[in-house]
Amino acid sequence: MRQSRKDFLTATSTKGTILNSKINHFLVKSFFLLLFTVLFTHPLSAQVYTFFENRAITPASIRAYPQSQTRQILSLVGKWKVKLPSGLETEIDVPSAFSFSGKVTFEKVMMLPKALESRVLMLVSEGMGTRCEIFFNDQFVGAQTVGGAPFKIDIPSEMLRFGAENTLKIICDSRLNVPNAFPLSPQAYDKQNFAGLFRNLYLVATSPIRFDDVDFRYHVSDTLIMPLQRTPAALPDTQVTVKLDLTVSVKEFDLRGYSLAVDSIGRKRVVAYGQLFLDTLQVSDKVRLAQFDAASNQVIRAPSSFQILNAKLWQPTSPTRYSLHLELLTSTGDTLDDLTFSLGFRTVGFASGNFQLNRKPFLLKGLHVSEETEQTANVLSPDDILRDLMLIRSAGANAICFTELPNPIWYHFCDSLGLLLFIQLPVRNAPSRLLMQPGFLQQSELALQESISLSKFHPSVIGYGLGEGIDLADTPETYLKGLSNLVRTNTQGLVYFTAKSLQPSPYWQYSDFIAFSDFNGSFDAFKNKFDFAKTLANTEKPILIAHYGALAETDNHNGYSDPRSLEHQAKFLLDRFRLLEEAYQHSQPVSGGFVYTFCDYHLAIAPVLGSDARDPYLATFGLLTLGREKKISFQMLKSLYLGERVYNPPIGSPKSDFSPSLILASIFLTALLVYLINGNRRLQENLQRALVRPINLYMDIRDQRLYSAFDPIILLLLLSLIWASILAAFLYSLRTNADLDFWLSHFIRAALLKESINYLALHPHFAILIFALVFLILSLLLPLLSKLLIGLVKRTRVTYLQLLHVWTWASAPWIMLVFAAAFIDRLENNAFNFVVLFLCILLFLIALSRFLRGIAVVAEVNRVVVWLTGFLLLVLSLSVLFYLSDTFYHTSAYLQYQYHGLKEGLKIISTQL
Repeated sequence: MRQSRKDFLTATSTKGTILNSKINHFLVKSFFLLLFTVLFTHPLSAQVYTFFENRAITPASIRAYPQSQTRQILSLVGKWKVKLPSGLETEIDVPSAFSFSGKVTFEKVMMLPKALESRVLMLVSEGMGTRCEIFFNDQFVGAQTVGGAPFKIDIPSEMLRFGAENTLKIICDSRLNVPNAFPLSPQAYDKQNFAGLFRNLYLVATSPIRFDDVDFRYHVSDTLIMPLQRTPAALPDTQVTVKLDLTVSVKEFDLRGYSLAVDSIGRKRVVAYGQLFLDTLQVSDKVRLAQFDAASNQVIRAPSSFQILNAKLWQPTSPTRYSLHLELLTSTGDTLDDLTFSLGFRTVGFASGNFQLNRKPFLLKGLHVSEETEQTANVLSPDDILRDLMLIRSAGANAICFTELPNPIWYHFCDSLGLLLFIQLPVRNAPSRLLMQPGFLQQSELALQESISLSKFHPSVIGYGLGEGIDLADTPETYLKGLSNLVRTNTQGLVYFTAKSLQPSPYWQYSDFIAFSDFNGSFDAFKNKFDFAKTLANTEKPILIAHYGALAETDNHNGYSDPRSLEHQAKFLLDRFRLLEEAYQHSQPVSGGFVYTFCDYHLAIAPVLGSDARDPYLATFGLLTLGREKKISFQMLKSLYLGERVYNPPIGSPKSDFSPSLILASIFLTALLVYLINGNRRLQENLQRALVRPINLYMDIRDQRLYSAFDPIILLLLLSLIWASILAAFLYSLRTNADLDFWLSHFIRAALLKESINYLALHPHFAILIFALVFLILSLLLPLLSKLLIGLVKRTRVTYLQLLHVWTWASAPWIMLVFAAAFIDRLENNAFNFVVLFLCILLFLIALSRFLRGIAVVAEVNRVVVWLTGFLLLVLSLSVLFYLSDTFYHTSAYLQYQYHGLKEGLKIISTQL
């Protein structure tokens, strides 16, 4: 029986509806299966809690604490109970460090002898971090908010139980993304932040009347002494006189229950004395510093002066040190408290454009040091520090620099060995807006003050750095002025900072040097920077190359023509030191520089171009490996610093960075596109209509004349591969670009995800498949999201397959980029890459506009309303993402910080165009 035309159309429509329903069900089911596979085929690894212990640190190890006969030290080194962020508990040897993120609770139970009941207990740490809260017997004692800074804190006696067990609990928080964190959250190429109780820790029991602080300043003067016999051969001699101004603070705690001897008239008289020694030789009489009657809860400050005739100055060839012995005596001569400090006298300054030590020209042959070993991270024992210093001296270096708050044991050893020492705050490439935050200002001043308080007695410490990459084009005056005044008021050392870019600025007044850094740059760029620095320098403010160094791949011996080779690292140092030394010999305003760095160390975020494939976090700037194996650059530096004969390393040949997979992918995609167009007439016609008359195609989709899922899926796969190849090409061509690494590190905070992106950037053949899968999933999600939004505003029968058709055919113009990936890497032209990037963004906006127009046709909604709604949602989504990123990562501040670099980049691109 023949059907009528109306019945036939109805039957066809019904069959099409059933078919569409089955296809929709199949697509949705397949999509969720694919999504589940992507998310869960790689199992989520559990948090790994790794601690770095150094059991070579014992209760008998050297401490950075003044000598005393009356103070009793109770070591806290040894086993502690540790509670991990997961809630698990274990035992760890302290000192120890950890690198994972979160809070770790350290707990130790100790017995306090009854004999200490009449004394005051003070907790002394030589460094812990990052942020620590201290509790004694579950009562809050205090907090340390500056990671690595040595500190001491008094423990109220009412919190303690003498003759019984006491519990000391310290909660260490390693997170740097909390408010007022110091240092700031890590960015690209920032050093790994190790937290925990990573340095010596002990209790000090003192008398209730004790020396609390000691401050001093000194003035060195020279006197000519004429010879007794005035003969032509007799020359005048120079006698050095040092005038030492000393201020001691005596603190008296609550004296209730404390028995103090009285004098003949019933007063509790206390006298403070001071005396200077050179070795065991007395160089001054015992000077009465203060005399007072004991009383509860008072602080006595007493200034006094010493004069040292024929004094010996501290200098690298003869590191002479004096001992300052302080005593607190009762009226009957009993010793209440005593301290012995080691100090030296030297002068630092500038003359004729050169740095001078003890009024003699001195070229700084420096070396940057990072505290880390292969087995113990930053938990260094005194033996570890001494071993490193012996290696540094063998390289001919006469100065070292830290860009973190170092273990104070370094000060003691540098004093003995005659090495100059510079300490820089861990502030690197920070926007001025963040430097000016009240919380950060307070933390940076506290960190600097803690460093000064412990290093001011050490003659080896001569310089304090305020940060690296300070943007002089912004307004960092409050930060620079406050910290430089702190250094100049409390020390007789120098202050400096390195600038983001060299330029004339009034802010140079807060630095004693014109300091800059050079990492991995070309020699021509360094020479231009050096020449410009000379225009800013003068006789009182010479040039200091704060850091200069290059990354080198482990076991890369391709010659110095390969910028990632060990030979290139050695040649990098050779060229720069020769330029610096030549300028110094020609009496130009040059003070020296610091090679970056002594040994390899770990980064907080894995860089895109990992220098060591076995350890993607390892920064191989070092002259030595993390295991202290010498590289070629160590011998090069040794020859340069010691004036030995220097040989140029071999030029060699660089490794080929050619990636044929990008060209092969473009050829394959082009061939596939041609095959699909010629082999599928329906796809060919629909593609032509999508490019020329998309409105007619949308009407057919609305009327469900296009109900096959095969064509859009095939085209969507092709488009996903095109977009994936372009993204893979961009990442591969920009893999050495510092800006790319910076922004990837800024936005991608998940370590596993960042490592994955790094891998894909270096392996484009694999990246194309992964990125294509991501694009495909997003393309399958977009119609589903659109269907949900349409259902919220209008009741209409729009199917998922219809919207998938709309999005796929709307994206058809993307096929014009089918061969772009092949040129992005091979041309190595910034102007071409900029054009391709602009074209990609333009085509995306066109595709989005066409998609919104197709939705309006299929859903029979006003086109203007759909356009406005779609773009408003896009802008709103991007705004919310930017707001969240700015709130947690300070994105706008870093954009402003990078603005000048972007501006220069646009100038270069415009010139090439």
